[in-house]
Amino acid sequence: MTLLAPLALLWLGSIPVLVWLWRRTSTHRQIRVPSLVPFEHLLRRPPRRRSRLVVNALFWLQLGALLGLTLAMAQPVLFTRRGRMTLVILDTSASMSARLGSSSALARAQRALADRIARAAHAEQFFLVTTSPVTALTPRPTSDRLALQRAIQASQVSHLSGNLATAARIGRALMGSEPDAVLVVTDEPESLPTGAEHVQWVTVGATLPNVAFVGLDASGPLCESAAPHLLATVQNFSEESIPVTVSAHQGMQVLAQAAAKIAPRARQAIALALPEGTEGWLELAMAGAPDHLSVDNRAWMMLRRNARLPIVVRSQREPFLRAVSTWLDACEALRWTTDPAAVQGPFVLLTDREEEPLRSSEATMAFLPPAGASPRLSTWVRSSDHPVSAYLSPVESVAATLNLSTAAGLSGAPVVSGLIDGRRVPIVLAEEHDGRRRLTMRFDPAQSGDSTVAVLTFLNGVRWLMGQAEAVTTGQSLSAGGFGPDAVTVHRPDGSTATSSVEAGAVRYDETTLAGRYRLVQGATEVVAAVNFFDPLESNLLDRVSTWDPSLRLLGSPEANAPKQTSRLHQRQQVVGAYPLAHGAILLLLLLVLVEWRLYTLKRS
Repeated sequence: MTLLAPLALLWLGSIPVLVWLWRRTSTHRQIRVPSLVPFEHLLRRPPRRRSRLVVNALFWLQLGALLGLTLAMAQPVLFTRRGRMTLVILDTSASMSARLGSSSALARAQRALADRIARAAHAEQFFLVTTSPVTALTPRPTSDRLALQRAIQASQVSHLSGNLATAARIGRALMGSEPDAVLVVTDEPESLPTGAEHVQWVTVGATLPNVAFVGLDASGPLCESAAPHLLATVQNFSEESIPVTVSAHQGMQVLAQAAAKIAPRARQAIALALPEGTEGWLELAMAGAPDHLSVDNRAWMMLRRNARLPIVVRSQREPFLRAVSTWLDACEALRWTTDPAAVQGPFVLLTDREEEPLRSSEATMAFLPPAGASPRLSTWVRSSDHPVSAYLSPVESVAATLNLSTAAGLSGAPVVSGLIDGRRVPIVLAEEHDGRRRLTMRFDPAQSGDSTVAVLTFLNGVRWLMGQAEAVTTGQSLSAGGFGPDAVTVHRPDGSTATSSVEAGAVRYDETTLAGRYRLVQGATEVVAAVNFFDPLESNLLDRVSTWDPSLRLLGSPEANAPKQTSRLHQRQQVVGAYPLAHGAILLLLLLVLVEWRLYTLKRS
């Protein structure tokens, strides 16, 4: 026990005053003090001389009340040691649905975690946090074994990636105090530095082969008004070749099917030729063995005929405009202009200017030609896992003017590289962010007009920029318009439902944690949307990468014990359980005063 205000003990100095008052009433000399009138009839007879202190029950009640008042003002607090507190990080990312035999990784994790809690001391408290999304399964740390078992069994896998370090940081913040230990249950390999005894790692994963969709694109004859094709990118996460079959379905009808054999650890694009006039939602399914993860074997795409975006060319260089216009005029089906005001709605932007793309553009092809350079012969090497380089030869000699500067600011994945002077230089870089695609071309079209490879790369790039799929990936928001002011019911792929509000006739739904088709219903209005799962890190069951930060320190570190302006009581509560006694002392004081009042009234009567 400790006192939060020990200076209040100075009030104990009033006890001699109380004793002196009672001794003064015991002398034969009587002094009438108005404030002491209640004490004048307490003695049976007045003494004739100074004698020993004569007290009765009222004296002891007054003394107890004085001690209780002093104790209450000193604010006593009783501290008791609390039970051990453990922060549990349960991995619920997409890879936890991988099946080995008859059980999934999540089922094995739930059994391991339940056994660990059952073997724990009765006073030990647990705080459960999942990774995907980061959610607390218990409102506060608890030792209720039944509540913990229910929370563990209610946990489900989501089709999202997860980060163990992030979940640990957020879990610590939600607890409001430092845990005594951290328990990580995951399929990732252990990644703990030496000296991290407070972190326990339970691995339930296994090295498994898997084949997965990692990309989907709609493409078709660029220069003709024809039905689009589908281009599915498949990756093999295993040490052996895996034969796969990819089929496109619309309802119960199989529209197209293609087979391929994917080399070990390779990525390959598989083209599906669709019947003429195909449009609407398509579902792609992949069959291959061995395969231990099913969520990455399906994908969805919306196809619309004649949904080709217009092209806007922006440049102040006449040679660039002439070269690009020649290439675009070769395709009669393309619509292009140099005036953005002449285009209604989104468009594809082709430019050699370094300013930011126009906000209304849906995709951008940015050329970065060098200044004052001449064409030179180089060897171009394509990447086989991207639609831009799908129809190029693996290795090709090209005469083109290249920008070989090492200026910072380039972003994207290289899809075409050049071997120049013994080093590999990215020539075409592709990236996709928030549904917008961008190509960076590091050659000058004005001085590469005779190069077939440069023209084909350009046309493939335009095709890719126009062929954006109308399906978001898990974790992104679904949005749709055409609704009234009432709430919209969202039917999720697992059969559950949710509601979402409408603002300005549009609805936005953010809880896209599962891949599949979503139905947004409001009365007679219904909109169908799809969410795809494309995550090579989660699909890679062969070489799992740990998301734990080895430098993360949750206990006893400067990061964990950041300076905070807290009271003495709050600091002690971080370590032990605190029970203030001041309220009890005040209640005792009031009780003594009532008893004293009652005895005094009885004396008077």
